[in-house]
Amino acid sequence: MSLIQTIYEKMLKTDLQQADRNRLVKGIIHSFVIQGISMVLVFAGNFLLVKFFGPQKYGVYVHVFNWISILTILAANGQEDIVLSRVPKYIAQNNLLQTGAVIRHANVRAAIGGIAISVFFLLLIYIFPINKLSEYRYEFLIASLAIYLSAFLSVNQMVLQALNHIRLSQVIERLLKPFLFIVFICAAGMLSFNIDARRLILIAVVNLAICTLVLGYIVFKKTKPFFRKGTERYRGQGISKQTFYFLTISLLQLLTSKIGMLIMPYFTEEKHIGVFNIAARFSDLIIYPFFLLHAVLPQLFARHHEADRLYNQKLYTESTWIILITSLPLLLLNLAAGPWLLGYFGEAFTEGYTALVYMSISNALFAIFGPANTILMMQGREKVSAIALLVYVILLTVLSSILIPMQGITGAALAMLFSNAVYNILLAIYAKRYTGVSAPLFRLFEKRRGA
Repeated sequence: MSLIQTIYEKMLKTDLQQADRNRLVKGIIHSFVIQGISMVLVFAGNFLLVKFFGPQKYGVYVHVFNWISILTILAANGQEDIVLSRVPKYIAQNNLLQTGAVIRHANVRAAIGGIAISVFFLLLIYIFPINKLSEYRYEFLIASLAIYLSAFLSVNQMVLQALNHIRLSQVIERLLKPFLFIVFICAAGMLSFNIDARRLILIAVVNLAICTLVLGYIVFKKTKPFFRKGTERYRGQGISKQTFYFLTISLLQLLTSKIGMLIMPYFTEEKHIGVFNIAARFSDLIIYPFFLLHAVLPQLFARHHEADRLYNQKLYTESTWIILITSLPLLLLNLAAGPWLLGYFGEAFTEGYTALVYMSISNALFAIFGPANTILMMQGREKVSAIALLVYVILLTVLSSILIPMQGITGAALAMLFSNAVYNILLAIYAKRYTGVSAPLFRLFEKRRGA
C-alpha cells in the first residue's frame, strides 16, 4: 500500500496542500482495494445468475431493476448530494446542530419519496397497459420494496462519506451487498429451487433489507455527536432549488447508462439486454478510477469553494492525472482480453465485444477530461451541470432510437460513445467558464497555441 502511494506521489508534481494530496492518494488507494474486491463479487454474482438461471431470466431481472434504479433516484430526490455538499461546510464551521438537521432532513425526504414513488408507479402499471412494464407487474410489485431501501443506502452512504468515513461508506454497497447476494444465489442454485425471475427479485430485495439494517446501525453510531444537544429544524438556504438540480443531475446520469437497455426490449429479445449489461459492466472498469476518486474529491472541492482559482486548478489537474494513470491499463485490458472475458459467461455473450470496445473508449473520455461535473456541482454550478447532462440524454436518446434498430447492442454502444464525447467537451467548457479551471487536454492545446 505504501509503495503504491509513493509511486503516485512521485508521478504527481503539483504543490497541493499535503493534507489534500494525502486524501487524494490514500482515498483512491483504499477505494481501489474495496472496489477491486467489489468488482470481483459483482461479476461473480452476474456470472452465477447467468449460469444457474439462464440469459432469459437474467434479462428480465436486469430489465426490472433498470426501472427500479430510476425510481430510486426519484425517491432519493437529490438528498444524497445535498448531504455531500453541505455537511463538510457545517463541520468546518463547527455547526453540529445544522449537521444533524441536514442528515435528518435528507432521511425524512428519502422515506417520503420512497413510499410515494412506489405507490404511484405500481398504480400506473396496474391501471394502464404499458408495454414492457405492465406485463411484469408482479415482478415490479416485489421489486418496489427495493425503492426505499436503495434510497436509504444511497443517502446514508453519502452521510458517512461527507463525515470522511471514506472506507466505511463503501463497505455495505461494495462488499456486503454483493457478497450476500452471491451466498443467496449459490444457495438457491445448489439446492435446485425452482427459481423464476420473481424469486430472483425477491432474493435481491431481502439482500437490500439486510444491508439497510446494517448501514442504519453504523450511521446511528457515527452521527450520535450531532444529536447530543437536541435537534432543530434545518434552515439551509436555497435547498429547494439545489435539490431540484441535484435530483435532475442524478436522474439524467442514471439515464445515460440505462437508455440503451430501456429502448432495447422494443427491438431485441430480453437476452440481448443481458449481453449488453455484461459488456457494460466490463466497460465500467475504465470508469472505476473516476468513481474511486469521487469518494474523496467532492468534499475537497466543497471545502475549497472560496479558494483561489489557481489552487482549484491544481486540485483538478492532479485528480485528472490520477484517474488517467489508473484507467489506461484497464482500457488496454478490455481491448486485448474482451472476447475471452465475455466468452467466460457463455458463447452468446461474445457478440457483445464490439459494443464493449465502443463503451470502453466512451468511458475513457472521463479520464481524459477529468472531474468537471464534480467541481461544477460542489461549487454552486449545479444548473449548468444539469444542462450539460440534459444535452447528453437528449442526444443519446435520439441516437439510440436510430442506431439500436439498425445495429442492436452495437448501435447502443455507438450512441453512448458519440453522446459522451459531446458531453465531456461541454462540461469542460462550462468548468472553464464558471470555475476558471481547465481540463489538462485543453491546457495542452492552449500551451501549443501559445507557443
